[in-house]
Amino acid sequence: MARSPLIIAIGAATIAGMALFLKMTPPEPSVPESELELLLAPRLIAQNQCGRGGRERASFFKPSFQIALASSARAATRAEEKAPLWPGLGKRTVPITTASAEAQTYFDQGFAFLYGFNHWEAIRSFQQAQELDPGCAMCYWGEAKARGPNINAPMDKGEEHPALTAVKRAVALSDNVTAKERGLIEALALRYTPDGDASRADLDKRYAEAMTALHERFPDDQDIAVLYAEAQMDLSPWNYWERDYKTPLPHIAGAIAAVEDVLAANPDHAGAIHLHIHLLEASAMPERAEEGAERLADLMPGAGHLVHMPGHIFFRVGRYLDSLETNVRAVEVDEAYLAKTQGSDIYRYGYYPHNVHFVLVSAQMAGDAETAMEYARKLDGLIPFEAVTSAAIVQPVKVAPYYAFLDFGTPEDIANMPEPPENLPFVKGIWRYVQGVAAVRADDIARARAEADAIAALRDDEGLADLAAANVPAEDILLLSETVLRARIAQHEGDFAQARSELERAVTLQDALNYTEPPFWYYPVEQTLGAVLLQAGDPEAAIEQFRAALVRHPNNAWSLYGLMKAQEAAGDETAGYTSKLLKEAAFDPGAITIDRL
Repeated sequence: MARSPLIIAIGAATIAGMALFLKMTPPEPSVPESELELLLAPRLIAQNQCGRGGRERASFFKPSFQIALASSARAATRAEEKAPLWPGLGKRTVPITTASAEAQTYFDQGFAFLYGFNHWEAIRSFQQAQELDPGCAMCYWGEAKARGPNINAPMDKGEEHPALTAVKRAVALSDNVTAKERGLIEALALRYTPDGDASRADLDKRYAEAMTALHERFPDDQDIAVLYAEAQMDLSPWNYWERDYKTPLPHIAGAIAAVEDVLAANPDHAGAIHLHIHLLEASAMPERAEEGAERLADLMPGAGHLVHMPGHIFFRVGRYLDSLETNVRAVEVDEAYLAKTQGSDIYRYGYYPHNVHFVLVSAQMAGDAETAMEYARKLDGLIPFEAVTSAAIVQPVKVAPYYAFLDFGTPEDIANMPEPPENLPFVKGIWRYVQGVAAVRADDIARARAEADAIAALRDDEGLADLAAANVPAEDILLLSETVLRARIAQHEGDFAQARSELERAVTLQDALNYTEPPFWYYPVEQTLGAVLLQAGDPEAAIEQFRAALVRHPNNAWSLYGLMKAQEAAGDETAGYTSKLLKEAAFDPGAITIDRL
């Protein structure tokens, strides 16, 4: 069977990349008004703790941002059959110089797919437009643009020649195009070269500088503004902020201003909303992108990735039920799309499973056991051990269902989890963590200790090196899991002082984890610390920890439940308001119990 190298994306706010070989085939709660309510609202707690004591200590705000590697979506040199006209891509048109109305239609579709990060489908559309009007310069520009790097995918070597060929054709046909079109073509021509030794970073910088000049020349052109912003983002994918997460990097400040100017003039510009979400999601003010996020899915309901994107903001601001609903819809859109075409590998095995992963973690945060278990099984089935063995970076996604089994599964569910092979030390370590916590619940402390010891041994496994190379802090995550497990053992034995010590260490470990979306660790450890303090008879200290958990993950149902119980134990009159928040945030508030925190 012929095979070619491909890096697939499955995972993060990031879609995290992985090297894999595959066969190639072409309602927000109202803001509290009283001072008492202001002090309790989890989202406001988070906003009021943006300094060192709050946002900067949360895992979202102490990362060394790592570029999420993924391959460019690949297409055949020429589509074997006519690209379809897909429904649900919006009505925006970008007028170009063409003699064919049908070519304009296909160009607009390709442009919509560019905004939706379905680059393979964009290439098909642009190629169809070329066949309809071989003299259309912008139709070749579109293909060259789609074959280039983006924030989720570095430039693939296999795309360099076809991208260069397409942009050269665009240049050759550009004598009679408009000034804007010529500017776009000339800028993109700087991004590709026949020199195989040329620096990709230098080429991207040349393109970004040319797009800066073009944006300054045509400041009112919304699509040029969005393309300019994307060019700046491509210079430092997923790394847009200084370490206070309030100050954008110098080249990103202009990108943010550009997309926000576009949205001020046209709140329904899907491309601008998409980039705005990515620009703001890891900042200390993700709520700035919330308004656009609420509109995006309906603007291009046929583009699964754009239907999914609001979930990045909803999850960050604690709207887990909305994130869940949005991603269920995105899964349905992508499944309908993939039932009609093979699509690109990055879309089928990357963007689509990413949506499934988001449903799972959103359901967990909202306490929706049924949905969490359904999508845990779906995600587990999408990623067999064989795929994980071939791609270290997918291992954190493989273990995501394990956490859901621990949150909502029966003892039988956990006992029946297949044991991972020895060559997957990280996956095996998390499997042992789940087995160990289940053993604590079953009062089998000897086995729980044995599982903790086994995790400790796995932290020295040479197989973790591949994950470290892929910017996955596997050793740190295993240490965190071991520490939490030992804390739960101490908690079960009534040694609350030891449990507290272990959990305080675990909080520090969680703080240091890299940013990714969904997060590497599945819940805020402060919530378990709060439960231990509550059991130890210190509800006031427990309240403090549950509030800290709500800084890390605003409005999550588990921490709200713990906060309510701690407030009740302390005789705190605000427990009633927290109960109200819990009912608004949780799918089934009654399904959460203190022993599962």
